[in-house]
Amino acid sequence: MDNQQTILIVEDSPVNRKILSELLKKQGYTILNAVSGEEALKLVTTVLPDLIILDILLPGMNGYTTCIQLKNEPATRNIPVIFISSLDATEDKIGGFEAGGVDYITKPFQPAEVIARICTHLRIRHLQRKLARKNILLEEEKQKSEALLQNVLPCRVAGELLATGHCAPKLFTEATVCFADIVGFTAASSRLSPETIIGELNEIFTGFDAIATRHHCERMKTIGDAYLCVCGVPEPDPRHAENIGRSALQMIDFLKKRNRHDQYKWQIRVGIHSGPVVGGVVGTEKYLYDIFGDTVNIAARMEELGTPMQVNVSQETYSILHDTFSFVQGEKIEVKGKGEQVIYTLGQPKVAKEPIDS
Repeated sequence: MDNQQTILIVEDSPVNRKILSELLKKQGYTILNAVSGEEALKLVTTVLPDLIILDILLPGMNGYTTCIQLKNEPATRNIPVIFISSLDATEDKIGGFEAGGVDYITKPFQPAEVIARICTHLRIRHLQRKLARKNILLEEEKQKSEALLQNVLPCRVAGELLATGHCAPKLFTEATVCFADIVGFTAASSRLSPETIIGELNEIFTGFDAIATRHHCERMKTIGDAYLCVCGVPEPDPRHAENIGRSALQMIDFLKKRNRHDQYKWQIRVGIHSGPVVGGVVGTEKYLYDIFGDTVNIAARMEELGTPMQVNVSQETYSILHDTFSFVQGEKIEVKGKGEQVIYTLGQPKVAKEPIDS
């Protein structure tokens, strides 16, 4: 520990003040002096000492009152105060500790005792500061971790994990799932540099994220060049199908606008299905909030059977949206693992509550 520390001596006796000053200067401390409580309080507004030696019997404000005022100020409340006084009654010492002092030395004092007590309290003060700095760093890291968790998980899920350390899986009976897959990306990416591949995906999926967020949808994950989002999970939403429908159409419009000026032109197939899903956190070291169930599988099938730059919608989603969106007449298609299904192509909203970018 560095001995170049500052000690403020508040003592009205010139003799005692000189003895203490010379004693402590020999130990390498920087010394400040004040002859009254008022002078000491004024002095600490410009220079913060590491420790204060405070007499009780002072002209004007006594040492007890001076200490109380020091402890009432945020800038000085943690400075250790050692009382030094000719008063040696028990009640005098109790008064010093009640005022906020950390120690009490009686006059006439022994130099070795004074030095030992000062060294002890400065060492404690040094350790307290070190601990405070570590606590600040820990709090900063905690905030970074919480922010990262909130970036990779839905807000409600992140909040539950932070509060309880656990997030119970939950069935959501009314939800709509959207799969969007970039057409031909795998084949095209073999001709592109890694930086270009990641750059293209980052720009496209960032645009999709903004659209999904605007319509209260939650991006679950990306799987290579496939994008999965949902509405109604983990927060129930009565407009889950409508929100996903608007998001899907705007994702296509986003790509159309991007293709007008970008070097690489991309198209997506989109599939939508509505139904129950289970949502839950997977993993203990690396958290991933995911959704499971037949609804997810059917949405994926809708996408696989789709036409580029169109949105395939299942019978279940059509039954929710047929009054608010236009549709191309459905056709029956054999869906792997699901038998014969009626699939519709989603058109524009019949009443555009929000304009779709063109």
